[in-house]
This record gives sequence, structure tokens and C-alpha cells, in this order.
Amino acid sequence: MPEKSPIVEVAKKVCPAVITIVISKDLPKIEGFYFFPFGEQQFIIPQIEKGKKEKTKIGGGSGFIVSSDGYVITCNHVVGDPEADYTVILDPKHKYPAKILEKDPLIDIAILKIDERNLLYLELGDSNQIELGETVVAIGNPLGEFEDTLSAGIVSGLSRKITAYGGLSLKATSLRGLIQTDAAINPGNSGGPLVNMEGKAIGINTAMVMGAQNIGFAIPINYARRTLEEVIKYGKIQRPF
Repeated sequence: MPEKSPIVEVAKKVCPAVITIVISKDLPKIEGFYFFPFGEQQFIIPQIEKGKKEKTKIGGGSGFIVSSDGYVITCNHVVGDPEADYTVILDPKHKYPAKILEKDPLIDIAILKIDERNLLYLELGDSNQIELGETVVAIGNPLGEFEDTLSAGIVSGLSRKITAYGGLSLKATSLRGLIQTDAAINPGNSGGPLVNMEGKAIGINTAMVMGAQNIGFAIPINYARRTLEEVIKYGKIQRPF
């Protein structure tokens, strides 16, 4: 019998702690559409019902549980809209409203909390011990459609600097010290974990280079560790910007 890939065991250990974040907002209710011909083209114009709004999904991202009592790490740009509502989905039967405890835009990290106990969670590794060429696995919810998607690769580079455009506002953020990987990272993967072969989170998936082949980036988990500890202890980030 062929020997199973060690990634199988990583998947079993990690996937139950990786979550989907659904972004929704109250938007004007659409009754239907007008078709407006112009030359050889036809434009579609929504017909809005006056005075009525409905909850509409406008985006999604990923995250991972880091404590049994419901603390969640994701990217700041995933939860960047202060007027939106965020829902954490563990599986089709378990959905929770997420409370945003703290956001750190300088390193693109956010700490969320859901009201649940005895959750499976992901252990944090030490991103200072990462080696070039090390095998890693990225997990997330690419395109907001394919939950618990795994992609394997290696650490392709260390201490990278990029300018990323993300979130609903496509705001530019300069990020330093990133882990580069060829594990596939797609829209919707942001906020999910990059894990080593021990199943420990060593990074937070944050960006990829459009038009390139398998050039993705993750925020070192040690950047988030201090933020998480301060939020758990003090309820906010203590250090000054």
C-alpha cells in the first residue's frame, strides 16, 4: 500500500480550526433590472425599491481559531469595513457573529472573538525558526467558495517587502518582513494560516502577485503573537503606533 503524504495528517489536524469569514451589509433592495440599449450594446440598470434594504453578502475571507474560547486571527483588510457585519462559519451547522476586538493596519492583522467554548484551535509556531525551502501548507477559503482548500509548497523567500492592495476599498498597505511561498494563495485565502509540517501556524496568508506563477506572501506569526497576547490580557493593543 502506498505511503500517505504527511500533508494528510496536517490537514486532519489543521482544517477543523480554519474558518470562513462572510462579510455582509445592509444594501438597497433590488426589485429587478432595466435593459437600456445603446447602439449595438445593452446596459443593465438595477431597479431599486425605495426605502427598503436587505442583508447582502459583499465578500469573504479566511481566518483561524487560536484558543478554545473563540479568539480568531485574520487579516485587517478582511474586516476593514466598519459598517459591515462579519460572520464566522466553522461548518454549515455552526455560524457565529464575530466581534472585532482589535485591528493593527501596520501589520495587516485583526483579532476577532466568537462566543463559543471548547473549540479546536491551531497552535502557533515560531516564525523566527523558518528555513528557506521548508515545506509549508496554505489553508483557506479561496474565492469565497471552496472552504478548507489546501495548497502545498515551500518557503520561497524570507523578509520580503511589498505594497499590497486589499479589502473592499483596495487601500494600499506597505508590508515588510513577509514570508514568500509558492503554495497557491488566491482571493479569499487572506487571513488563513500558513502552517509547517507539524501543523503549527507560522504565517497568515495575506497577498499574491497578480499575473505571476505562485508568488504568495504570508505575515510571520510572531508579528501576531504579541498582538494576540495583549488583546487577551488588556482587551486592546498596548504598544503605541
